[in-house]
Amino acid sequence: MTAALRFFVLIEVLGLAATPLAAVAFARLPGRGVAFAKPLGLLLATWLVWMAGSLGLLRPGLGAWIGAAGLLVAAGALALWRWRPPLREPLTRRCLLWSEALGLLAFAGMALLVAYSPDVWLTEKPMDMAFINAAGNASSFPPHDPWMAGEDLNYYYLGHLMAAGLLTLSGVAPDVGYNLAVATFFAFSVVAAFGLAVALVERVGGGLWGVALCMLAGTIGSGLELVNEGRPLRTYDWFGASRVIEGTINEFPAFSFTLADLHGHVMAIPFSLLALAFGLQLALAGPAPPPRGPAALELGVAAIAIGTLYAINAWSFPVVAGIVLLGGLVRVSGNASRPTLRERVRTLSWTLAALLLAIVAVLPFLLTYEAATDGLGRVTERASFTSWASDHAALYGLFAYLVATAYAVRLARSRHPWRTAGWTAAAALFAGSLLAAADLVAVGALVVLVGTAAHAALLARAPAVERFVWVLIGGALLCLLIPEVVYVRDSFDGSALYRMNTVFKLGYQAWLLFAIAGAAVIVWSWAWLGRRARFAPLAWGVPLLAGLALVAVYPVAGTYARKEGFSQAPHLGGLRWLEKVAPGDPPAIAWLRDHAPRGAVVLESVGDDYSAFGHGRISTFSGRPTVMGWPGHEVQWGHDPGTRRADVDRLYTTPDLAVARALLERYDVRYVVVGPIERADYGDAGLSKWAVLARRVFDREGTTVWRLG
Repeated sequence: MTAALRFFVLIEVLGLAATPLAAVAFARLPGRGVAFAKPLGLLLATWLVWMAGSLGLLRPGLGAWIGAAGLLVAAGALALWRWRPPLREPLTRRCLLWSEALGLLAFAGMALLVAYSPDVWLTEKPMDMAFINAAGNASSFPPHDPWMAGEDLNYYYLGHLMAAGLLTLSGVAPDVGYNLAVATFFAFSVVAAFGLAVALVERVGGGLWGVALCMLAGTIGSGLELVNEGRPLRTYDWFGASRVIEGTINEFPAFSFTLADLHGHVMAIPFSLLALAFGLQLALAGPAPPPRGPAALELGVAAIAIGTLYAINAWSFPVVAGIVLLGGLVRVSGNASRPTLRERVRTLSWTLAALLLAIVAVLPFLLTYEAATDGLGRVTERASFTSWASDHAALYGLFAYLVATAYAVRLARSRHPWRTAGWTAAAALFAGSLLAAADLVAVGALVVLVGTAAHAALLARAPAVERFVWVLIGGALLCLLIPEVVYVRDSFDGSALYRMNTVFKLGYQAWLLFAIAGAAVIVWSWAWLGRRARFAPLAWGVPLLAGLALVAVYPVAGTYARKEGFSQAPHLGGLRWLEKVAPGDPPAIAWLRDHAPRGAVVLESVGDDYSAFGHGRISTFSGRPTVMGWPGHEVQWGHDPGTRRADVDRLYTTPDLAVARALLERYDVRYVVVGPIERADYGDAGLSKWAVLARRVFDREGTTVWRLG
């Protein structure tokens, strides 16, 4: 409770400090963006520490984080005094109060839920924990690779640095802080989804729909599974909901936070929604007019929000940057407001400047990160249209209904709806017959839908806010179209999982865009149908309620199954699993955190990726690099493990002092850990040499730490 309270007070302070900055940066957005204050506060503080550390201006640490927080507080106070943003406007005040209530409820609720499955192990939690500790221990950026000593971390790590900053400022132990960081990013995502949806429809109810669809909803397929099989909740296949399309991963936010891995695509959610809000503001009102101070602040914050997405989750950046660019095009295209030539030039100039400065804002990361990919590959084998439609209906069925509603409303508003519908159906049948032989029906359908959305967004005479919703819909459909045509070549190329990451990461972006657009469609369609026909809202609402009931299954059944029926007492300690099997390891980890220099290399046992036995646990939880952690993941990050695994085996087993010395010097090993895992893997034959080569500095309950030199 004390640790959770410290975390929440910290994010409250950062959020309150950033509230005036958000109100100025989103001055022309309904609600003035105050719901984005919490994620904005952490983002700006982290960017200051990261940029200063990347440029060598100061060493990251507690002092740097306190300084960044102090600068944020000073900047917020200056903005409040200098520009006096009207925070008492009715919608702004409601947004502020609702976002505070939602943030508190989301943080407390997720902290409690994660406490029922707190172990920071299995899945890829160790990877995220290792990144957080490596980022927190970094003396410069990029951080060292915690699982391959001597290498830099070649991955997007800015979200992990945010979590490390929260740990540093709060003083919470890493294994506890990991679970509280899950609650923090969930709370940030909730308030950001609320803020963006409110800005679209200018109603608090729309914001709540945004939260429900974006953060809480499961999939249609996960709901049908429980209905069809009728199994007890405790045996519900909560994990299988993310494995629908063969050979791929199909996560969605409710699954991600049920699993509670702190991957980049999860931590990027609130910051993606924050950056999308700049695209909406651009579409609604264009760039900020003079005075120069607020205009410069808006441009700078927009650039940081967009650019840093590449260092949080590289897949988010092109999608969000593209939406922001389209927001500018919505503003300058032929809409009802008919902007002047000067306004169009200013809008396009601001948009291009924001995107250019976004690259500058993340330039240190761009100069050091090398994507472990080999270009694009062409998809040559596709599932049949029936299989494709079935899989996507299971994943996006509710969104498909809402998107179909938007298309139907657009068709009904046309001059000759029945004639247009007839020609469209005929063209679809003709094109479908030609494309069916090559399994291109899905591709053709998506191309038509994306083209229609583009026309509605950029050429239709409709309010800018409606056209921006079409931008979101078109962007989501494009994220589904791309993996059917091309894929990113990575370490899985040539295997059955060759499209895994492309479908996974773009599908996740599609979910976010569909969810926010869907919130607007629900609010607008209900009112529009009510004006057209007496029973139309009922006819439309019954399928909607059925879909909502199905997507509501996962957050209930999935949570219950994941928490094993809430049968265990809740706690936030992420290392208790290790205390049970190796009681001396957690105090050894704590000793290394307190006494070993930040970059000191630690030798520990090497096992397979996703080891259930605890391989890599010392480097993961101490933040000190080890000779070799998870070899398979290092390959995915573009590193060659070489003979490291065999060298670690030799170091533990050889009785030859000369051989051991040569290998220890090669990897600059400073500490050697011998615990239950090392004894089980390598036996006791080679242990006597450590008394000659090193000094025993820690020995407790079966775990010994030796210091060399």
